[in-house]
Amino acid sequence: MVEKRLWSSAFLMSLFFLVVVACLSPLTILADSLIMDELHYVSLDATLSGFSGLIVGTENNFDLLIMREGTLQRFVLAGLDIPQYDSSKLYSKRLLSFLRSTIGLQATVQRTSSSKGSAAYIWIQPDGESYLIQSIIVSSGLGRAAGEGEIDLSNAEEYAFKKALGVWDEELYTVRATIQEDVRQAETKESLQSHAMPDAKLVVSEIDIFDNGEYAMIVLTASEGGRFDGSTLSIVSRAESSLDEDLFLFASEGVLEMQEQLKIFVTLDRSRQVSFDYDYLWESYLDPRGGHLRIRGRDGSETLFEYEYDRRISGFIVTPLY
Repeated sequence: MVEKRLWSSAFLMSLFFLVVVACLSPLTILADSLIMDELHYVSLDATLSGFSGLIVGTENNFDLLIMREGTLQRFVLAGLDIPQYDSSKLYSKRLLSFLRSTIGLQATVQRTSSSKGSAAYIWIQPDGESYLIQSIIVSSGLGRAAGEGEIDLSNAEEYAFKKALGVWDEELYTVRATIQEDVRQAETKESLQSHAMPDAKLVVSEIDIFDNGEYAMIVLTASEGGRFDGSTLSIVSRAESSLDEDLFLFASEGVLEMQEQLKIFVTLDRSRQVSFDYDYLWESYLDPRGGHLRIRGRDGSETLFEYEYDRRISGFIVTPLY
């Protein structure tokens, strides 16, 4: 099997170096893809096959909605054992962020022969090369292989285990914590935490929605300064307030001053050119009729915000609920 680690490189010399390395030793190949930045991939002894469709959304955090010839179909990712979504776990947030980043990509869908059509292996080609979504997830430790599927993911799982990625890092951390319980380490950890950079507290301060939800601008303001990596902004389900329809993860280790702002541009069309200044791009949909957004801090604290259109001001009013 061939192991691939995916990250971005903008330099031709780096690309030339990788080609030379690949020729000398075919064990490691690096792919240029912003979508898969910092994700891992172990290639498979499997042939790409199936029908083509467009990924247009996610459902229940783990399933993909795919449009095929005008018909919308929902597919469960076959061959995976994915832990229940936990907003306090970084691997859970990274998985949802990755799946959302595939929206707008063409996919090849290979239904499993043992299912009724809802379970499938799904391939994408973000940089011209084919990648199986299931292998990306397992290789990066964002989930486990579920027994003996139609495509063997055992090498991908072994790779993630050896590198202690994602779910495997959580398990190893638990073992280490159990073995290394002593008072001095606890005191050292407490001392480090007391001197650590505080967490920023983010609030939704402004929303503008244009072209019936085709794109929007969300402005977040830091009511308290500090780090915000690991925080999330989510669009809350209309049917169930405890569920997130979509989620944006702040992965960069930045620091915000009090009252400093972050602008997130939300768009359904990744190719659209806009003149707005913004800090982050989120490929999603914000309902122009109104709805709810949720911010989860690094410490797991949550704040729910309601936004609704007010004709008196010809704009949206944002209200924190709790």
